[in-house]
Amino acid sequence: MNIMGIGLLSCMLLLTSLLLGADAPIENCINVSWGDQIMVGRGDAMLDTPEKIERSMALWSRSYDCRTVLWRASAYTLQEFYVRRATGDFVRRYYAKVKEVTDRFDPLPVARKASRRHGMGFLLYMTLFDHGAPADVLYAGTTPFPWQDRAMIEHPEWQTIDLRGTPHWGVLEPAYAEARALVVGRITTYVRRFDADGVYLCTRTHSLPALHADQFGFSPPIVQEYRRRYGIDITRDPRFDYRNKAFAPQDEALERWRRLRGEYLVQFYRELRRALPGKTIYTGIPRGRYLGPPYGNLYLDWESIVREHLVDGLVLGVHSGKWLHPKLAVPHAEIGYKSSEDDNIGIPDRKAAIANYGPLCLRHGVKMFLQGCRGNADRMLARREPALTGFMLNPPSGGQSARIACPASLEFGRRDITIEALVYSSEAPAEFDKRWPRIMSRYDHVDGDRMRGWEWILLPDGTFRFRVHFAATPSGSGKEVALSTSALFPVRRWVHVATVIDQTHREIRLLFDGKVVAQTACPDLPVHATPGLELWLGRYGGSGTQVFQGRIDELHLHTGTEILGSTKRPSIPGPGTLILCHFDRLEDDSRLPALPPPREVFLMGNGGLAESLPGFGKALPTGH
Repeated sequence: MNIMGIGLLSCMLLLTSLLLGADAPIENCINVSWGDQIMVGRGDAMLDTPEKIERSMALWSRSYDCRTVLWRASAYTLQEFYVRRATGDFVRRYYAKVKEVTDRFDPLPVARKASRRHGMGFLLYMTLFDHGAPADVLYAGTTPFPWQDRAMIEHPEWQTIDLRGTPHWGVLEPAYAEARALVVGRITTYVRRFDADGVYLCTRTHSLPALHADQFGFSPPIVQEYRRRYGIDITRDPRFDYRNKAFAPQDEALERWRRLRGEYLVQFYRELRRALPGKTIYTGIPRGRYLGPPYGNLYLDWESIVREHLVDGLVLGVHSGKWLHPKLAVPHAEIGYKSSEDDNIGIPDRKAAIANYGPLCLRHGVKMFLQGCRGNADRMLARREPALTGFMLNPPSGGQSARIACPASLEFGRRDITIEALVYSSEAPAEFDKRWPRIMSRYDHVDGDRMRGWEWILLPDGTFRFRVHFAATPSGSGKEVALSTSALFPVRRWVHVATVIDQTHREIRLLFDGKVVAQTACPDLPVHATPGLELWLGRYGGSGTQVFQGRIDELHLHTGTEILGSTKRPSIPGPGTLILCHFDRLEDDSRLPALPPPREVFLMGNGGLAESLPGFGKALPTGH
């Protein structure tokens, strides 16, 4: 098993440059779809042993600012409440993998205990509209639907229907009190059974898309209530039939119907809140005014949900996505959607969403999260915006990572700079594929050139690249230099890597084990300043969760062009040192003297986090 050990021994020059940016006012939550992790995750990200869950929880807490774990309970609900069908190779392997793991241990209680040990809340991830379909309904247009809720088999009327009585398979109709009670009861039972801190209720579904955005929503309770309020039978009025030439999607009568549908959704949240006193409720919703694909134009009255404090947190940007049923995808503008995350119809951008949702959430004490963090730009946005609590993240696909909040001294400017470290890649070049694993990264591609710094990359062809961005001048644009090797990066052995920015002689050099393997001209420009950008170890500094599978040791950034190498490691940094981190590699290497005791031990790669020692994230006193 490949392991990367990082034991951080901070030096006095780091001072307030604390690992992980602990002072950042960001509180993320992490969306753990456990069934997906055991199938597509690598290394610790598979979450198929108690040790991997423990190490992953430590990683999420330390390196991803996570304070809440959203653990999907579908492996349990599918077994307890659904008819399951082994349709297709992936589904068969999924059911077999779930059984293999759960025969060894119960992952959910292990995850709950581990999350709390690492200072994170634990919410069960459950859904409202994801109740499956009969076998003759083809999932993704190719294979029989792999599951169906037994309650929907017994009570098909609890699903929303169209004017012709056709059910929207798997999509609950919240206008039925019995249907609301079914889901509220299940959530309440599971929260208590598993001693969770509450629930994350997601509005996404695996159900097939509607043929039109105003196709469904004609169940008897809605028809009767609309007739009572407005004296109109919506089953007979041609304005409500999207197949009729008299269909009037802009008519106020249709908007009243859409809003009525939304009232029942708010009522569901009221009943859920009453059923879970003292528990935390987060919910994931789209950013649009309507629930959107694949459901339709059901009005999303998020203001009432916030004003009545029916939830403790909103996760904005959740949607089911065209990718679930690509063969059935139709441009959403063509089928009447007033909101669509997929096709960007009626969807505010991130800043507009904060402006729209933020004031009301702040006023009523509701946390606000955006789905997905695009890296440093979003982190800076969260620091500036008090209404934005943080982001909902997906777990890294494998490996471990950490970050160092960089001091102002790390702005290279026009100085000669050397970056060197010992690197061990656990993967063969063919495994780099399209992930472009970053060994180190102080770089982000968003916001023009403002966050472009430097990084070490393993390319899909198996070579190594040092990328560095030089600042713009008043008379011209900045310049990016990408220095790559022609030969493959050595794998499964320790390599001393050094990159030298020699401003004095206008040259950039790349060295492996002291030998120059690539060089190019250095522009007569300062290295671009990226204030506030952190240095990531093991992953890209911007968006993405792909993590380097390997190990790093003896990270040293210093001024000058001398390659200090592994045998010249000073116990106290010299005057040119910007960052010096001694790492515990957790294995013998005759080329190096004994390593000093680590302040904190990390395992990066397939092994995960090993142990935690005192002193983590604190600047060492003078004299260390």
